[in-house]
Amino acid sequence: MMDRRTFLHALSAAGLSAVSLRSGRVSAQAGPPGDVNSVIVIGAGIVGASIAYNLSKRGCDVLILDKSGPAAQASGNSFAWINASWYDQPDSYFALRTASLNEYHRLSAELDFPLHWGGSLEWYHTEEARSEMAAGIERVQQLGAPTWLIDKAQTANIEPELNIVGDMDVAWCSRDGAIDPAATTKAMVDAVVDHGGRAIFPSEVTGIRKTGGKIEVSAGMFSFEADLIVVAAGTGANEVASMAGIDTDIVLPATPGIIVTTRAMPSLLNTISYTSDSHFHQLPNGRVIVGEKAGPPDTAEHAALIGDRPNAYPSDELARQHATRVLATAGKYVPELTNAEVASVGVGWRPLPVDGLPVVGHVPTDSQVYMASMHSGVTLAPIIGHLAAMEILDGVRVDALADFRIDRLPR
Repeated sequence: MMDRRTFLHALSAAGLSAVSLRSGRVSAQAGPPGDVNSVIVIGAGIVGASIAYNLSKRGCDVLILDKSGPAAQASGNSFAWINASWYDQPDSYFALRTASLNEYHRLSAELDFPLHWGGSLEWYHTEEARSEMAAGIERVQQLGAPTWLIDKAQTANIEPELNIVGDMDVAWCSRDGAIDPAATTKAMVDAVVDHGGRAIFPSEVTGIRKTGGKIEVSAGMFSFEADLIVVAAGTGANEVASMAGIDTDIVLPATPGIIVTTRAMPSLLNTISYTSDSHFHQLPNGRVIVGEKAGPPDTAEHAALIGDRPNAYPSDELARQHATRVLATAGKYVPELTNAEVASVGVGWRPLPVDGLPVVGHVPTDSQVYMASMHSGVTLAPIIGHLAAMEILDGVRVDALADFRIDRLPR
């Protein structure tokens, strides 16, 4: 792991020069007035829960609304890899991910949820993908990231059960980890309630309007008022933003992934493993999480795969068929997974902002609306919650979020 000096140097090189999560100091500019005492958070995924938690522990009156419940959509059907290994995206995004990994250490100590720091291994089968990975690693090494290219023998020392055919380099990032996203999200929602906040499920938002200086949110037969709303609605961000009068597309049509969870197995895997056709890691309770991309959502094949149930299969038989295929693919790399006993199969619809980068901050045309939408919500949730609470309650614009404002998107 990087020491504190190296960590701060990495953040400085990437544009978060004044971020110190341990001291709480963050470089910021003046923002919308911070006279906010009550907030409605729309969305109980891991990002919404983190923002709600950080607001509530500072004394803000918080209400969480969600059409299903905590981590019922993308968060609960996530591969749950928290990482800052290598990226071909802006340095500021890599630095934000790095800061969030550091924030996870503090958050897990506060809320006592399970978190496994095992590092990650990543490899690809095409020359183009391997070249892109090598270039990305070289770049993040200059920022102080503990990421290296290692050979097959070194890989075997780290993950003895892993079978990679062919002589290829593997990316090894020692600081990556994995969480149980449902347990983590629930821990934050429970903490909001412990702080005096409210969480109402199911409560699908049906309307948003201004009234008497407040912002009113309708959910079925009920209406709620607050000083500000946070839109953390995942794949539903466009719909909720439209209710608030925002005519910008925030997210693209979601791309799903299949997540298979096995029953508890003997100790098998030490790390998170990721390659183009499969990814897997083992939880502390022995269960193995195996993921696979399911393809674009607008194909007839995919429509038949999930029917009209967004995070589940329309039949147990279809779920079993796809789980068998997913485990067979993973079994190429870890043979014991081929015939593993399946505990559950889910479909994770993850939001993807229009340009791939997070959308975070007040809407320029309406200071009572705060957006929080991102693809890597599981990784980014702790730091986004921390910084969003600062922006909302202190009336500042945090410099670390400057590249992720909604006004960069086409209207």
